[in-house]
Amino acid sequence: MAQRSRGSTKQAQLLPVSPSTETVNGLETARQLLKSFEKIARKGGTFTTDPDIKPYAFYGGKHLSLSQVVQDNLWKFGLSETSRNVLDHLSVHHDDQGLVEMTQRGLAAKFGCSQSKVSRAIGQLSKHNFTWKERRGLYRLHPLYAYRWGSRKQIRLLNELGEETLAEHEIVIPPARNEATR
Repeated sequence: MAQRSRGSTKQAQLLPVSPSTETVNGLETARQLLKSFEKIARKGGTFTTDPDIKPYAFYGGKHLSLSQVVQDNLWKFGLSETSRNVLDHLSVHHDDQGLVEMTQRGLAAKFGCSQSKVSRAIGQLSKHNFTWKERRGLYRLHPLYAYRWGSRKQIRLLNELGEETLAEHEIVIPPARNEATR
């Protein structure tokens, strides 16, 4: 008859692990994300092994990909109603380069507000790096926040923009405001 080995009766203790310094609120830095893509590309990897892609069933027939981490923490940015309207407009109207042609006057007419209100909203979004101005009337939506043209085109755009541009326009989630600490 086989004998059972008698091990230690002590149970292992689980110790808390400090969060990685490479993420903030679960959000990788743009640099870390690009390094991950480069590592996969060097190995000849692909981002999907799925069979033929079938379209989603959404109103309008198209879908939009948003960063779940940023979207979940969007409330922490304290965006105004007009800023959210402009962000939504940018999210659904960008081209495959993440660019949106728009005028403040046109958006003011669309949202039924003043041009100065739209200007402040764009300023607020720019401050948090959701968008930046390429030239007069042309804005770029941050492709790590929202993109609607598929993963291959997004990866190509990220590589075209480069590490420096993405690091310069990194979206940093602000800490939650706690009324007790004010």
